[in-house]
Amino acid sequence: MDSEKVIIYLTSLVAMGIIVVGLLATILHSTILAPIPLLGLILLILILLTNKGHFAHKVESLEKIMFFITFIVIICSFILLYKPI
Repeated sequence: MDSEKVIIYLTSLVAMGIIVVGLLATILHSTILAPIPLLGLILLILILLTNKGHFAHKVESLEKIMFFITFIVIICSFILLYKPI
């Protein structure tokens, strides 16, 4: 397996982890965290599309944007979840 496919595989595992942890947090704690698994699902789809030849360059740009958006949503969700009353 070449190194690019390994990186894509590991990145897709991270996106799956975002989905699983986001769903667990949403179900067990609060619905404020609901956007996190949705963004993780979008990331997973974009990462898996990277294997397609002509989509690769466009998808890589979208992935970087989606990772940044997901990071910001995670931060905002936890700030809203744990803000003092």
